[in-house]
Amino acid sequence: MPFTPFHMGAALVLKPAARRCFSLFAFGVAQIVMDIEPLIGMLRGWGDLHGWTHTVLGALLLAPVAVVLTVYVYPWIAAWWNRHMQAHQAPWLGMPLPLRRSAVWVGALVGTLSHVVLDALMHADMRPLAPFSNANPLLWLVDHDDVYRYCALAGALGAAVWLAQLRRQRDKA
Repeated sequence: MPFTPFHMGAALVLKPAARRCFSLFAFGVAQIVMDIEPLIGMLRGWGDLHGWTHTVLGALLLAPVAVVLTVYVYPWIAAWWNRHMQAHQAPWLGMPLPLRRSAVWVGALVGTLSHVVLDALMHADMRPLAPFSNANPLLWLVDHDDVYRYCALAGALGAAVWLAQLRRQRDKA
C-alpha cells in the first residue's frame, strides 16, 4: 500500500543520533515522492507497482525532487506548527527554522534509498539494481510482517529517545 507510515520508523531511529544533521521532514517527503508511482499503478491496474522509481538509480533521481519540495513546503508547515506549539506552551516540540540544506539532502537521500531497501525486502516486483540487473538479492531476507514490526519498533524506540532528548534540552533552558 502506498504511503505507509512504517518507513518513518527507519527515520525515527536515526533522528536522535543525527539531530539537526538529518531532516525527518525531508525523509517523510521522500517517502511520499517514492510512492507516487505505485499509487498511479494501483489506480491504473498495473501488475507491477514498483518500477523505475524503486531502484537505486530512481531513488537518486527522486531525492532532489524531495529536496525541492521540502525547501518550499517546510517553512510554511514549520511556522504553522511552531505557532500551535507556542500556543499550547510546548515550544520545545517546535520545528527548527531555518532548516539546514545539508540536513534536507541527508533526509531526502536516506529517505529514498532506505525506501528502496525496505520495499526490496518484501515486494516481488522490485528490481532495486535495474537497469544493471533484474535481480532482487534482498527479497524475503526478512519476513514481510517482520519488516513492518521492525519498522514500528524502531519508530517507537526512536521517537521515545528523541522526545526524551527534546525534553532534556527544554529542562536545561
